[in-house]
Amino acid sequence: MEVSPSNIRGLLIDLDGTFVDHIQTITRCFQYACRELGFPQPSAEKVKRSIGGSMPVTIQKFLPADQVEAGKEIWRRRFEEIHLQGVVVLHGAEELLDHCNSTGIKAAIFTNKTGVHSRAIIENEGYGECFDFILGAEDTPYRKPQPEYTAAAIEKIGIPGNQLAMIGDSPFDIEAARVGGMAAICVTTGSHNREELLNAGANKVFDSLAEVAHWLAYDN
Repeated sequence: MEVSPSNIRGLLIDLDGTFVDHIQTITRCFQYACRELGFPQPSAEKVKRSIGGSMPVTIQKFLPADQVEAGKEIWRRRFEEIHLQGVVVLHGAEELLDHCNSTGIKAAIFTNKTGVHSRAIIENEGYGECFDFILGAEDTPYRKPQPEYTAAAIEKIGIPGNQLAMIGDSPFDIEAARVGGMAAICVTTGSHNREELLNAGANKVFDSLAEVAHWLAYDN
């Protein structure tokens, strides 16, 4: 599907690996949970390659099945303590939001991080007024790429899927876009490289949000 910026009236933007880099803090939580339960700590690279489908999915890759529930509870307790630490807003984020503001494009965060933590991070970084809404895990019973979760985001933003773009960094984001009829715009700042994202079906792949903003502004 050929994607034209002139047709895009709204953006659903993933959080981790797309709008912010939070991998250091997330990695610390997985390592802490594994260490507390007496299992080997995953490397930072292994964690980075494994995330995208939410913590309950990712932690299954690091612990035996009978330890997963205990690991999730330990992870959550540790994350609650440190979730505002180590947040890096990625290059081009402000440029992208400035473009949305100047052109009337709606922007929202659509993530598998919990909504409570996502809103706290966005507020803490000073971007609370920049988004129409922030929709995260536990705000609905669903997660990306379940069609019901995408449908909830589309209903909330109030724009048809064929006039929306999902901006993300993983195949979960691409599938979430596909099930809602949205364009899948990816960046290589997260868990997957350009080739992997194109092979997964991304319509466009960029190296930063700054490049996305430039494409939206000038590729008409």
